[in-house]
Amino acid sequence: MDSLGTRIRKLRKEQKLTLEALAGERLTKGMLSQIENDKAKPSMESLDYIAERLGVKASELLEEVTSSSLRPLLEQVEILFAEVKRGDADHHQEIVNLIKPSVENLPLSYEAGRLLYIYAYAQYEAGLTTWESPLQQARTIFKEINLRSHWFKTFVLEISILAAKRQYTSAYARILQAKEIIEQEDYQLDSRDALLMTYYTSIFQLAIGEHEEGKKLIQESITNAHKNQLFYQIDNMYRIGAYCAMIDHDFEQTDHMFMKLAQYQAFAERVEVDAFIFVLKAHYYNSYIHNYEQALIEIERFNELRKHEYIDKLDPNFYYAEKGKSLYLLGRYDEAKAAFEQYKNIPIYISHPYDILSLHECFSYKALCYAHFGELTTAYDIAKMAYTDSLNLVDLPYKRKIEEVYHSIKAQINSVE
Repeated sequence: MDSLGTRIRKLRKEQKLTLEALAGERLTKGMLSQIENDKAKPSMESLDYIAERLGVKASELLEEVTSSSLRPLLEQVEILFAEVKRGDADHHQEIVNLIKPSVENLPLSYEAGRLLYIYAYAQYEAGLTTWESPLQQARTIFKEINLRSHWFKTFVLEISILAAKRQYTSAYARILQAKEIIEQEDYQLDSRDALLMTYYTSIFQLAIGEHEEGKKLIQESITNAHKNQLFYQIDNMYRIGAYCAMIDHDFEQTDHMFMKLAQYQAFAERVEVDAFIFVLKAHYYNSYIHNYEQALIEIERFNELRKHEYIDKLDPNFYYAEKGKSLYLLGRYDEAKAAFEQYKNIPIYISHPYDILSLHECFSYKALCYAHFGELTTAYDIAKMAYTDSLNLVDLPYKRKIEEVYHSIKAQINSVE
């Protein structure tokens, strides 16, 4: 890293200033020369004067890394970060390796905060356990330079990681911590971040079993979104609202949420919204209304989207999970097994218990399908996986079916032995 004197000399030459011009009236040419050659250390008063003459902050001169020197690195990192996909540990490790040499003695700047944010995210995705420290550093920087929205994003990233690790209580505690800081220090979040705060509070209330509180907050969020004409995350709010209504067996409210989702999709024209409407409706008709033919229609609509340019965006596991369940419940066992053979895992970005449990219910039906064909060992392995992976999740109706299937197949195996 360059010394203080070298940094001053570089900036002076970049600005085409002579020693005499930079020295001005308060320093001698000889004294400035000694400072640039690291033969003398400037007082803070002199440093402030030099920094002012160079058009930078004194703190930037003292730092081993300057904001301007970080910009080319950040631009390179942003390009890679935009292209890398969730679950791609190798490419996230490349981002970690690219940022790592520059993370010491970072300045208080947007560039430094953003690099640390990406560094933390990439570390987590690369399977490293050291992501918390750079994320905390990023949070501190954004707070110091008064970038409230970026400060709040560090909490959003942290709770997302905690949710992926199924540490829902910790995630809920973090969002409450952010809320407390905002209230104590009288921060003013913009409307979008304020809405996000409420949204995340509600979904983690639901995740830890505070069903009524979470449901109420979701409804308040939807009402406020319409009142303020701010529809960020509104599709997810409708989706969670529909889930809550299904679990309560309030099918009138469920249909109302579907209607709102359809209205939003007509406005937004986002393929992801269409996709999740179809998947959620298939789930609704399979698990609650027991109209399996209609469930098949809905899930095939999802698949039509996958057949075109959106195939990389829409995970096929959703399709095969609900299709296999519909076919099994219709008694079309050969077709059901063919579908279930393609149902491999829960998509990597699924982290909420409602989604995880509904997909594990599909694994339970997959287990029943294999049991129907006498493949009890395979059926037991699938049923056990769904059961054990659901044990520590919030108590929902899906868990009863998952547990029932596990014990049923286990009993069949024991009777054979």
